[in-house]
Amino acid sequence: MNLDFLPIIPAVLPLALAPLCLLIKNSLFCWSLTVAAMFISCVSSFFTLVQLNTQNELTYPFGGWDAPVGIEYSIDYLNGVLLFFICGIGLLLSLLYSGSLRWDLKSSRNYFFYTAFLLTFAGLAGVIATADAFNAFVFIEISSLGTYILVALGKDKRALLASYKYLIFGTIGATFFVLGVGILFVLTGSLNFLDISNRLESLEQPAAHFTAMSFIIIGLLIKSAIFPLHAWLPDSYKYAPAFVTCFFSAISTKVSLYLLIRILFDVGNVNSLIGRQIIEDIFFLLALISIFFGSFAAYFEKDIKKLFAYSSISQVGIILIGISVATVDGLTASLAHFINHGLTKGFIFAIVCFLGSVLGGTSFKRFAGIGKVYPVLSGLLVFGCFSLIGVPGTPGFITKFTLISSLISSGSIVLAFSVLLLSILSVAYCWRIVELIYFEEPDINNATRRDNATQIIPLYVLLFVLAVCMIYVSFDTTFTIGYAKIAAEQLLF
Repeated sequence: MNLDFLPIIPAVLPLALAPLCLLIKNSLFCWSLTVAAMFISCVSSFFTLVQLNTQNELTYPFGGWDAPVGIEYSIDYLNGVLLFFICGIGLLLSLLYSGSLRWDLKSSRNYFFYTAFLLTFAGLAGVIATADAFNAFVFIEISSLGTYILVALGKDKRALLASYKYLIFGTIGATFFVLGVGILFVLTGSLNFLDISNRLESLEQPAAHFTAMSFIIIGLLIKSAIFPLHAWLPDSYKYAPAFVTCFFSAISTKVSLYLLIRILFDVGNVNSLIGRQIIEDIFFLLALISIFFGSFAAYFEKDIKKLFAYSSISQVGIILIGISVATVDGLTASLAHFINHGLTKGFIFAIVCFLGSVLGGTSFKRFAGIGKVYPVLSGLLVFGCFSLIGVPGTPGFITKFTLISSLISSGSIVLAFSVLLLSILSVAYCWRIVELIYFEEPDINNATRRDNATQIIPLYVLLFVLAVCMIYVSFDTTFTIGYAKIAAEQLLF
């Protein structure tokens, strides 16, 4: 049976179903349609991943037009695992966390939310699956359009300002990216990733090549929230609906970083153009600044949501360090951190957003002493913090151990020390959380609250599934380190 069409389902199916939500305008119908789309996408991405065990790459040309003339979708180990991961997260959240919409939205607006979510998901899946540079830009814009709407739907009026800030940064990032793609098209006459890479090998216009790659890299760094291009992220996480915050924290920046890795190592021939200067020096500097800025900003933050948002900026710096060393082990650690950090942050924000809804906010004052009121959720939140720190037995430990080992073996002692220092800084702001929830007296208003079973049961199921996944990838690294190493070897050799 020919299953070559599987790579297009996660991108095409949600995109096709999104208009139905806008037309029907029934909350239950839209939720059912979203869950069905996520389930089918998850199943198709799983079987796509299974097929990679027998063939190194799956391709699907649209309309019968073979590449480089037509648009081609291509799945290998680099994007196959990530595609399955975002489909799994989308399914879990839509199935078990959609109840959070009652905290943030009027029921009459749910259909609009599901429409925007399907557009966003389709855009992210399309960016991952496509092998065409301009098609990647189109899906970036589709995803961005849905994202701006999702953030703006937050009940706090400041969500509109957060969405506007996101719109400005997103537009600038997309503009840089498409300008770079345009220059590459002028230079090579092609938009297909593989064809561009082959034609750049014989190109004798290094200045134009360098300009094109610079535009693309800057655009994707903005989308990835690398310091100092991060200003859109904290407010977006803070004021977006709970569902959106969980979804974005798990996968949003990872998709942009995936495309950055694809362009750097598989398309742009950056090393052949300017050696490893841009990889080792500029990325090295940006990674270190992101790590320390994110950690220090998290330590001094007074809002739990923003604290973990700034933590994400420092964690993105870890991924960038792995990219900067440009070795198999370093790139393996970066790719594995896509999954490990995504699981951790989705887990943490699911807890924080729920507690924020029942406590009336996510400020430190609201969370004071909640360990006595919500002991189970508080304990799970601490477990998530352990993963951020890199405690053995958590996904964060696997990434940091692999990364530090690769840095030491490559002689990058400064970078290895920086990653260790990050763990110490992570301890500092995570200890603030522990101190807050266990050693401060609870607000008397919080102590009298009661859980709603219709909210708490799906939440516990979601947290149980995510916790099991976190523990599993901590002890069986086949899905993370194993596949990531194969992808890294394919990229570098």
